[in-house]
Amino acid sequence: MRKQLILPLPADGLNETNELCWVLRDDECPAGNLFHGVLAEAVKQAAGARVVVLVPGEDVLLASAELPGLNRQRLARAVPFALEEQLASDVEDMHFALGSRSDDGRIHNAVVARGKIAAWLESLRAAGLQADVMLSEVLAVPREAANDAGRHWSLLIDGLRCLLRTDSQHGLALDLNNLPVILQAALDEAGDSLPASLDVKICGDDTFSGSDDDRQLIRVCEEAGIDVVLQPQEEDGALLLARGFDEKEAINLLQGDYSRRGQLEKLLRPWRPAILLLGLWLVVLLGAMGLEYSRLSQQDAEIREQITALYREAFPEARKVVDPRVQMERGLAKLRGSGGGQTDLLGFIGKAGPVLKATPGLKLRSLRYKENRLDIDLEINSLQTLDKLKQRLADEAGLTVEIVSASSRDGKVESRIALHGGGGV
Repeated sequence: MRKQLILPLPADGLNETNELCWVLRDDECPAGNLFHGVLAEAVKQAAGARVVVLVPGEDVLLASAELPGLNRQRLARAVPFALEEQLASDVEDMHFALGSRSDDGRIHNAVVARGKIAAWLESLRAAGLQADVMLSEVLAVPREAANDAGRHWSLLIDGLRCLLRTDSQHGLALDLNNLPVILQAALDEAGDSLPASLDVKICGDDTFSGSDDDRQLIRVCEEAGIDVVLQPQEEDGALLLARGFDEKEAINLLQGDYSRRGQLEKLLRPWRPAILLLGLWLVVLLGAMGLEYSRLSQQDAEIREQITALYREAFPEARKVVDPRVQMERGLAKLRGSGGGQTDLLGFIGKAGPVLKATPGLKLRSLRYKENRLDIDLEINSLQTLDKLKQRLADEAGLTVEIVSASSRDGKVESRIALHGGGGV
């Protein structure tokens, strides 16, 4: 048995300070344990349990209607009009929950005011409790064995409140003072389908037995030829209802607008425009991201082509280009490490850079590096300054310097010098 929490709601309304009772049932205790406290305490014990809420029978009309064999969707639309004459309120203000079809073809229903069920659900939700099943407490009154249940009515008396169950999904709640009159009306309505007996379960102090109400009840049943079986109970009425609950025979009020799906749709309805706008925004965003991805992919392909072309230009002997970036790095590493005493481009720049930067009036025009030689085309103030630069590169940078060419033009000297690794002039 899956863990169950059965919570009967008080007839005077539900709030955080109500003193409630509830029953926990599981495999270890199928008979159930009774607890008392406020709603917050019940919420703590509801973890992992299937929550069954029994609502006051006075607030739920259990009625049947004779309707043809329609599907559930069409029945849901037809039932309100079939039961309209039995209601004191407008159909639009009532919630209709469908039950099963009886042997005579009539469809059972549970009817409750929308304001009532909405208030119950809101109070439970505010406390952090989600009901899995909600039904009239009348449909939890214990019945006889299923093979003979149709021949017995069950009556639960708990103080001044009475719950009469006449069928698997039919019955009513009434006041003890009106019991004889309402029972007589129920028997008259039953016609030829009178029960063989009335099983009366009496909870709490047995002040009913031997009272005027008891004698009137027995008189009504005797006149109808029905046996009365009085069964005083030592246990609380909530325990009896918990044991009498059978989800297969329950008419769950949480249908339609009040099902979990219906409640979620109702909760989301005010947000529907915002959700639609959010969805539209996401579509536009994803479209823009797709276009940007396509643009970047194209740009990436172009850059790869440029890298490949640059690699082939730098390493013309390469035959196959798989990953030009990696191959370029390997080629440069090979150049840096090839030959003892060689200096790579970065080495030349690292050594000669500070000297070139400190030379006044010097302008670099171009650099060319090949095979441990760096050719520098430059413009300088005078031949004397050029000689000094050559000397400093040899002394301070430790490089071999060769003046390849030098010519004077417009008061400036244009020169090309060649730098080699190693010291000396």
